[in-house]
Amino acid sequence: MRSHSRHFAALAALLFLGGCSDDPAQPDPVVCDPELTSVTANVSGGLSPVFDWDPACPVAMVLVEEQAHDKWGLMTDEAGWDDPATANIIEPPVTYGVVPDGLIELPNPEALEPGVTYELILWRILPAGSTAVCEARFDDACLLTVHTFAR
Repeated sequence: MRSHSRHFAALAALLFLGGCSDDPAQPDPVVCDPELTSVTANVSGGLSPVFDWDPACPVAMVLVEEQAHDKWGLMTDEAGWDDPATANIIEPPVTYGVVPDGLIELPNPEALEPGVTYELILWRILPAGSTAVCEARFDDACLLTVHTFAR
């Protein structure tokens, strides 16, 4: 019996070490709570800012608004919003005006202007039946953050 315990301990140690990487080019993946309801957003300077958030969990929609008017945004295909795995695929960082393959840009994008205040808004799809509390909610869509920034 002791022999099996030592083998199990050795196997467990190898699996643990194999999951870690010291290579900075290959960071450990972010583990996201399926019912994540809040993130902290960061916005770089300039008129083509880069949006980042922590934890770096994927979302279904990124919006930039000025006084509740959409200026620009990205979203995943709403047909996939019944499954968080297919809905939440927008990963940070996101650059204003850049549309990665497989994502949908909201119609009529507008340029940002100096001296104007905007809001970065992030939405994430939660698992069906989730009772998680969000800032705002529309069905399974959870408002993660509204981050105000000025240009």
